[in-house]
Amino acid sequence: MWIIVNDLAGLLIAFIAGLYALPYIKLYYKLFFYLIVVFIIIYILTYVVLLFPNQKSNQWVFNLYMPIETGFLMRAAYQYFKLDKRKSLIIVGYFVFMAVFLSDIIVRGPGIFANHGYITESILLVALYLFVLNFEFNKEFISWKRSPDIWIALGIVAYFGGAAPYLSLMHYLNTNHHTLNYYLYNLVTVGLANLRYILLAVGFWLIRRNAIAKTISTQ
Repeated sequence: MWIIVNDLAGLLIAFIAGLYALPYIKLYYKLFFYLIVVFIIIYILTYVVLLFPNQKSNQWVFNLYMPIETGFLMRAAYQYFKLDKRKSLIIVGYFVFMAVFLSDIIVRGPGIFANHGYITESILLVALYLFVLNFEFNKEFISWKRSPDIWIALGIVAYFGGAAPYLSLMHYLNTNHHTLNYYLYNLVTVGLANLRYILLAVGFWLIRRNAIAKTISTQ
């Protein structure tokens, strides 16, 4: 039970904050909220599949989630840049990711974590959301502390930038150094995931706060 709480603490905080802000958020931000819902379903599925006697691994569930997560986050970036020429690069980037991901699945099988696909996903998302951060920090009409985009992007960059080196080696560590892998998973992946979702929760809170402040100022 403690493992589940530890895994989902930040996620549940972000989910509650997202529900709290839902009436005020546009499509760009709703994609982050919808991804939380998808991940909760995927997380439950990782435990359900292990209840079947012939299922010894749930890695294929994480592989199933990877292109969904990448698609949602790249779609959000696509919405953010609007008419910017970077939109076409985002589409190309997703196809590059899918090519690497599918080659991983074909060569190694769906039961082994597609670490090359994950590295590609991480590089693309870190680059995209660094661009978002650059855009936001260069805006003169809003304080960076009040920008939900900055907090959301910081969480994504921190997670994918920090977790990628470990997750690229996760299958090897799980096979050859199981105890070390367990501690690294909880320290790196779970820790950074909680940070990512707590920063997302801050973003949701700021969306609601800014919308209410704007409504009051126009009355």
